[in-house]
Amino acid sequence: MVEPNELYDLFAGIHTHATRELTRLMDGFYHNVEDGLFEMAYANQDQAQQRHAVELMRELRSRRKQLLHTFKKRIQTSGQAWMGTPADGPELMEERMMANDMAGKCSAHFGSVLQTIAERTSHATQRQVARTSLPISPEEVSYGFLLSCRSVKFEKEAVEMVQSLFGRFVLDRLGSMYGQVNLTLEGAGCLTQAEAPLALENSA
Repeated sequence: MVEPNELYDLFAGIHTHATRELTRLMDGFYHNVEDGLFEMAYANQDQAQQRHAVELMRELRSRRKQLLHTFKKRIQTSGQAWMGTPADGPELMEERMMANDMAGKCSAHFGSVLQTIAERTSHATQRQVARTSLPISPEEVSYGFLLSCRSVKFEKEAVEMVQSLFGRFVLDRLGSMYGQVNLTLEGAGCLTQAEAPLALENSA
């Protein structure tokens, strides 16, 4: 079991790695988003939608630095949630509901490893942790993205257009990060619900 004075260092290290990986994925999202919007625009016969997609490409290009900075800052500050401290600021319910919808496919696909991470975190911190409340859960990552879009004043229609691309280039590629987080927690002696009784028996 992790000693109390080692918990902060453990989760700080995990979150630093996660922030670095999410920042890399966001860079990949931006690298591919214009091509993705171009495909969406010209697969659509509606000229108004085509123009909107082209305008959104320009907006994304001009606001890239601010959006990436806001996203990274949001992810960094969410690290306090590992220890049960809620994030600063009010909960924005519309963005939260959109984030949960965005994350549905990813959350289902990575459900097993997310549950394992949640159980190991519960064991380490001695509090009940839900997999959706993990600061690196698909729901929280999506919520951070939507808050970033809000900060640069993207219209709702523009956000809806890039959701699928965010899912493809960020959410769908979270598997290796989750695997590494699980291995780190396991290596630190954080147990799942199934492992805890066996460890107790072996220590008796």
